[in-house]
Formats: sequence, structure tokens, C-alpha cells
Amino acid sequence: MDKISKEKIKDLKAREEYEEIFREFGQKVYKKYVPHKYRKQDFKKLKREGKYEDIYNKYGKSKYNQLLVTAMYREIKDAKGLGPAVAWRIKEGIIAVAKSTGIYSMAALLTFSGVMSITSESSATENAETYKEEIKAYNEHIKEYSNSVNQYGFSDVQIFMKVMDDMWGSIKGYGQPEKDISGFLELDLATEEGFGVCRNMASDIARKLNEINPKYNARTMRAWMGEDGYYEIADIQRTFIETNQTIADNDNSQEKEQNLASNDGATKFIQNAFGNHMLTLVDVPEDNLTIVLDPTNPGIGIYINGKIIMLNSGEENGLEFEAKEYSNAIFTHGGIDGILTVASDYMRSFQKANLTFAEIQSKYGLEAQNKALIEVRARVAAEDTLKKIQTNDSLSFNEKYKVDLSEIDNIQTTRGTNSQINYDLEK
Repeated sequence: MDKISKEKIKDLKAREEYEEIFREFGQKVYKKYVPHKYRKQDFKKLKREGKYEDIYNKYGKSKYNQLLVTAMYREIKDAKGLGPAVAWRIKEGIIAVAKSTGIYSMAALLTFSGVMSITSESSATENAETYKEEIKAYNEHIKEYSNSVNQYGFSDVQIFMKVMDDMWGSIKGYGQPEKDISGFLELDLATEEGFGVCRNMASDIARKLNEINPKYNARTMRAWMGEDGYYEIADIQRTFIETNQTIADNDNSQEKEQNLASNDGATKFIQNAFGNHMLTLVDVPEDNLTIVLDPTNPGIGIYINGKIIMLNSGEENGLEFEAKEYSNAIFTHGGIDGILTVASDYMRSFQKANLTFAEIQSKYGLEAQNKALIEVRARVAAEDTLKKIQTNDSLSFNEKYKVDLSEIDNIQTTRGTNSQINYDLEK
């Protein structure tokens, strides 16, 4: 730009003839020399008057597109309500992420990363027919299971811990699933010889909790467990499967190998973008809380302010995992309903809980989890022992009602063990 032009621009700016600057020198000079305050007010005025072409010419394509997105959102909201509008916003966000990362093929993404499991409405419908006998058997099983749990009148935290404890006690262990059926990931854990990884376990726990009490509205959530994703798990014994061998519970070597194998740059980028772990979300309406259950590494957390805070870390403010809302909508739920569920969960997480963080720690933290396990195991052991004695005709009347507490102690010592988690990366 020559000296004469610069002098003229300065003169026009001094006289606050900003429109003349735009007409004579164009958008680039206008944006550089005109005060931000004026441009902001002018943009609002043009927006209010519906002069979109002027906005495009004066403020550029980016501002113009942003305006159209906002206008579209409001139009959808006015016509169909808030839910579809939020869903559309999320869809636009997903497309933007895909464009910025160069990821367009979801099938290629799955093959490349090895950490996701797509659940679409169409595939779930197809699988519901293909595996209807297995699904029927599973549903009958969890109905019986829910009845057995509900007979005790356990508290919420007792139920959460019992279901995770029973899951580990009833399967072969942790290992790459054989079926991995889209829409019915829990079927891999349906028998004592069953095994699976976090997505199978989270889905299984969600199905069982919804059968036990519909108020829980249990569902799954993808998350990213960062480099500091270590915490002390609850007192539940786990078994890991590796080439048909069982790894001792206090040996995290398999998990470490999985982490190293998945640590190349490209895979790590995908995991950061779309998560490397699956959790179960549960509503506790009386506390106005969304509780997070990690069945794979037994522990409890909360979903608050858009973040997952695990309570087992021993840290004052808990251990933070990153919730992956978009990927959860795409890969876990699928369809418009799934997107709406994820959006609703995210917005609800910003509501004020009925408990302080200290009260949440007291009610759901590691100490409370292990206390619940002791209470649940003792109660179940006592009931089982009492039934055995009452049905034993060889015992006298008095002997039938002398419950052998040593059996309860045996349950506690054989089912529980303290261990330190590494973190779960699914290959």
C-alpha cells in the first residue's frame, strides 16, 4: 500500500468514516483499521436487518457461515423443539472434526484404531433377528438375576458394587471378545466361559442395572483415560486371559503390553479424539447426580461439568477422565436418539448436585465402595447359609438357626483383593 493510501485511511479513521474505508479499500483494510467495537456493532446491525450479503462482503465467509449455522439452529428449534436443534448442532460439530482431521471413512477408522465398536440402528435391528435366541436367553438370565438382587433391598451403592462384583465372579475373565455383536455387546459375557473387554462389560452392567431398577437409566459412555489414568480399584478380584493362561490379579503386565502396543502416534491420536475406554452411566435422581461406573477397573465416579471424575484416586478432587460425547453418539448409540441422549447427558452434567463433593466422596468413594462389598457379601452369605441349614432335615431345630459365621468370613477373604490399576486400552 502506498503512502498516499495510508494517509487517506488514517484521515478517514480519524473522522470515523468507517464505511468509506470499506467502500474504497475493501474487507482486508476495513478489518485491519476499523475499531473492533464499531465492527461488532455493525455486524449486529446487519444481522438484525438480515443483510447477509453485506456480512459476507465485509466480514468474510467464516462469519457468514457461522451466522447461517446459528440461524439454522434457531429455525430448527422454533419448528421442532430444542432436542432436534441440539442434535443438529452436534452433527455439524462431528462433520467439522472429520474435515479437520481428514477422517471420512468410519470403517477405515475402526480398522485403523482398533478401539471402537459401531452401533447403528440398522445393524442392531439386523442382529436382533440373527441372535434372537441368544438375546432371549440373556434377557431371561438378567430377569432372574435382578429378582435375586432386589430381594435384599440393597442401597444404590451396594447394588452398583454387587453387580460389578458378580460380573467378575461369573465370567472367565478379561480378553478380546469373540462375538462382539453390534447392539448387543453384553452377549460375550453371558456364560461362565464368556469373556470380553471394557465395551462388553460396560454394556452388560448397564443392561443388568436397568432390569434391577429402571430409575437408573443406565447407558454407556466412551472416555479417554489419560497418561495418569491410575487409581486404586475397589476390592474385587479380576482375572485376565492371555494365550489361554490366567494372569495373577496383582500383575498388570498384560495391560502394560496393550498400552505399549497401542502407543504409536496415529493410534494415539485416534484414541485421544475418540476415547480408549467404555464406562457405564447411571442416574441417581435423589442426589441429582450422574454416577459413573467402571466395571473393567472396578470403581465409581461422577459425570459433572462435562467431565468424568473418578473417586478412587485418593486425590482431593478425584481423577479426571475426558468424556467423548461425539464419539459416544456415533459409535455407542447411533441414530438421532443416541445423539439426543448424549447431548442431554452433557447438559445435565452442569446441573447442581444435591450433595457437596465431600458428601459424594463419603457416599460413593473407595471406602464406601469396599464397605458396600463387605455388607453385600456378608448378607448374601448369611442368607445362603441360613437356607442350607433350614433345608437340612438331619439338623435339630436349634441347630438350624445357628448360622455359621465362618462361611461369611470365607466369602470375604476369597472374593476380594486390593490391586492397583494400570489402564485399559482395547486393541
